Amino acid sequence: MKKIQEKIQKLEKQIVNEKVETGKKVLISEMKKIGIEKLPYSYSALKNFIDPETMNVHYNKHYKGYVDKLNNALSKKKQGDLDLEKIIRTISRFDKDIRNNAGGAFNHALFWNMLTPTPQRLTGELYKKITKQYGTFTKFKKEFEKIAKERFGSGWVWLVLTSSNTLKIMTLPNQDNPLMNVIENGGFPLLGLDLWEHAYYLKYQNKRDEYITNFWGVVNWDFVSKMYEMKTQTKLMESQKMKQLLSEGKSEMCSPKENEFYRNLFNTVPDVKWIYMNGINKLMKDVFTEKFIEKPEGDHLPGVYDLEGTGRSVINKLNTNYTAFCILLQDLNNVIKSTTKKDIINFKDKSPSAQKKEAERFINALDYFKFRIFDTESSTFLNLMRTLTEKNDAGAKREQITGAILKRFFGKEAKVTLIGELGSKKDAKEGIDVEITKDGETLTGQIKPYREMILDGNTITLMGTASVKLYKTDLMIFQKGKSVLIFNKKPKIVDGNFVFSTDSLVYNIQ
Repeated sequence: MKKIQEKIQKLEKQIVNEKVETGKKVLISEMKKIGIEKLPYSYSALKNFIDPETMNVHYNKHYKGYVDKLNNALSKKKQGDLDLEKIIRTISRFDKDIRNNAGGAFNHALFWNMLTPTPQRLTGELYKKITKQYGTFTKFKKEFEKIAKERFGSGWVWLVLTSSNTLKIMTLPNQDNPLMNVIENGGFPLLGLDLWEHAYYLKYQNKRDEYITNFWGVVNWDFVSKMYEMKTQTKLMESQKMKQLLSEGKSEMCSPKENEFYRNLFNTVPDVKWIYMNGINKLMKDVFTEKFIEKPEGDHLPGVYDLEGTGRSVINKLNTNYTAFCILLQDLNNVIKSTTKKDIINFKDKSPSAQKKEAERFINALDYFKFRIFDTESSTFLNLMRTLTEKNDAGAKREQITGAILKRFFGKEAKVTLIGELGSKKDAKEGIDVEITKDGETLTGQIKPYREMILDGNTITLMGTASVKLYKTDLMIFQKGKSVLIFNKKPKIVDGNFVFSTDSLVYNIQ
């Protein structure tokens, strides 16, 4: 008997495969990029959850019907080649007919892969996230079942990952999907259950609660985990086209005058900088929990990793960058003005003690709006990422130019090694951007830009040097175009600028 059942299942699978391949061949010229998802098991493979007849009708009649109707509707509107997910994400562009059928095609394409005849247990990062948010895995399942049972009529229940990186269980009517841009407070779908009557009625009839409970025995947790990993590891700046949208958004760059004010504030009122820096560090942990590494491998500092790609993110530079500080303050004040009756946060024409209090207000307000501000699709976040990326790239380019000038100047008798890798301890803690080995001695150096050099008696003041603080390096190196100044003594800091004695200028390379 067992062998006969195995042969029946094998034959069913062969029939399914043949039907799918035939369907694909017929639809190639009509469907453009929208095809039919292959059923990954036989009709009877999930019989403990759903009967073979229901699976047959569900897959071949309902699902394929959605795909047929969708492609027919698209061909009439002459939309051209379209990706199904893109249609879902931009569904507001389309009419109700396309919305219903695109949703049906997309939801079922996910659903088939969310089921498996092989029992599985959830482990890994998603399991940790679920138990952290819901207390226990059992409580999560009970909540999922409860919300599913509350759906009146046809629809779906979904576990989604929101834009604030939290989990949420939600139901939607008809064939709507959480990814649709018309869904308020939607998200990225991780797990879904079809609550339409056609999905269960032949087996369960009016016992929908039993169908919902039995769902857990066939969930493909491997697939669901991959969905979660795909979403959390997606490059935030993958298209780079998002940068072009900034001019159309609500977040704008600060003026040079504004940036200079906050540069001077950072350099003359250290308390403001420290309050801001410590506050931002905490916010980064809260917002980017899944990507914040306390103890990274190698010679790297704690921080946010793999946000816009592989490696340490430029978002870690937010805590000390005065240009980003200005953008955040400007956008936050716009929110305060439009949504509250509170006074905006203002650092101008105030004493250092009052500025310190404003810094505390600033961090408290950022904490309150953090998930709105650091939503990866918000104009503020994109503006910050663009600014920090440009500043980081400019810094790296400056170091490369300076390194090349130093190598030409010292020649083969010296070895010049650039150190400033993003997030390295040597760079961040000691300020070492370069090491110069000459005559058996190795000297460390910090490389900075400068805009103007002012000679006044026995002192040299450097203007426009970005962040100003005392570094532990042997040398202070300043670059402007092809000009490089090298000092070997510690400077004084006066009015937010470096001031050196003239005898500490050991090399003036022009």
